[in-house]
Amino acid sequence: MKKDEISEYKVKGYKIKITNDGNYLVYSAEPKYDFDQDPLVFTELSSIVFKNKKRLGKKILKFDELVSVLKSIFMWKVLEINNLPTGPDLFAELFIHKLIKLEKIIPLFLDDGVNEIYMDRMNAPIYVDHRIFGRCNTEIILEEEEIKSLLTRLKLEHPITVTTKKPSLKVEFKTNDFHMRISMDFPPLSPNGPTFNIRKFHKNPLKMVDLIKLKTLPSFLAAYLVEVVNLRKNITIIGEPNSGKTTLANAIDLYTPKHWRKIAIEDAIESINQTELGYKQLSIQVDSFESNRSLYTKTSEILKLLHRSPDWIYLGEIQSSEHTKAMFEALNAGLKGIQTAHADSVEKILRRWENLHKISVTDFLSLETIIIMKREILKNNFIRTIAEVYEVNANNSQIDERFGFLTKVYDSSWDKKRTLRAIEEESFIKEKIESIIERERGFQHHVVKKKEKLLLVR
Repeated sequence: MKKDEISEYKVKGYKIKITNDGNYLVYSAEPKYDFDQDPLVFTELSSIVFKNKKRLGKKILKFDELVSVLKSIFMWKVLEINNLPTGPDLFAELFIHKLIKLEKIIPLFLDDGVNEIYMDRMNAPIYVDHRIFGRCNTEIILEEEEIKSLLTRLKLEHPITVTTKKPSLKVEFKTNDFHMRISMDFPPLSPNGPTFNIRKFHKNPLKMVDLIKLKTLPSFLAAYLVEVVNLRKNITIIGEPNSGKTTLANAIDLYTPKHWRKIAIEDAIESINQTELGYKQLSIQVDSFESNRSLYTKTSEILKLLHRSPDWIYLGEIQSSEHTKAMFEALNAGLKGIQTAHADSVEKILRRWENLHKISVTDFLSLETIIIMKREILKNNFIRTIAEVYEVNANNSQIDERFGFLTKVYDSSWDKKRTLRAIEEESFIKEKIESIIERERGFQHHVVKKKEKLLLVR
């Protein structure tokens, strides 16, 4: 069946095409030079590497180090090749991708438009979630040898072991060109062979203006959230997986004053590196559940926060009972910041914390602001929105539910007028209503400017 082309763009060393086959969108990547069309070149370069493999040394080389050393071995030969279709450096990298058997999947790693990459079973095509085009199929099927090469590379990046007793891993894979978190399962846990889910972390994360433009939240709610941050009110963002919790947290976090000392604790670093932007930020990476180590647990590092004097904290993915108890101990001790957790409603997260994690209901008063994210699944795309925002208020007079201390200040079904009225009447930042209105005007101005810029680019 003929495929209608939807979009075409370039990624380092590859041409990306998005097509429509009549049922689904299809993602494909074509290298600027296909070594299968000229196997003699690949054979000759491979031979040079093999003859000089001692230069790789006995040290375990991270990905960027490996690329650098390999280039030093064979680049002289690349420079002798006439009529290269691309620059010598890029040509060398395309060769390396094929040499280490990652040439099929590495374009997905390099493409900042790809959010997530999935393989559900052996011999099944990979599919992706694209930042613009939503879910796309691919025709990429990894052979067993290629999966082993990916696993070997991950083992060289991290001290991990996969066995029948521990058939899962979750690791971070970060290079100069891409940054992602890879979760893999193996038999007997996945009876149909190896599977993986790869979440990409973008070089250019979305800012608040971008989220307004994408309709994740309206401009007046964005203005409200900035004022909440400025007053150092705790913010807990909950939602199902891939609902945009971390994206929103990063966008909000950029509105903290630059003189605040900020500490982020995560098992995979998803928060933005803000030191380059002039912020005072300490990032602490802890071991994940799937790690073979338990030296640096999220629980122990959260508890250590009490002695690290942060002005603002970022706690990514509060999951277990131990995480939850440590988080509430930190919040009840007076620490302020942003936390993320999985649930699809405020009632479910609070009941889980109360009934399963044994948190006292009175401890919930430390949460202050709770944001609920929703993800709507369409045929070829996802819509991520803020569905509700609650404030935790011990003096709430409307105590007619189990969690009567919750005051709703936003619902996605409300219009601007109703939201501003709820903030003005019920919010603990009601005195900031004029600042919210003024800040909203600023957001609207920047959104319009961004749209105009995009039109000029087109």
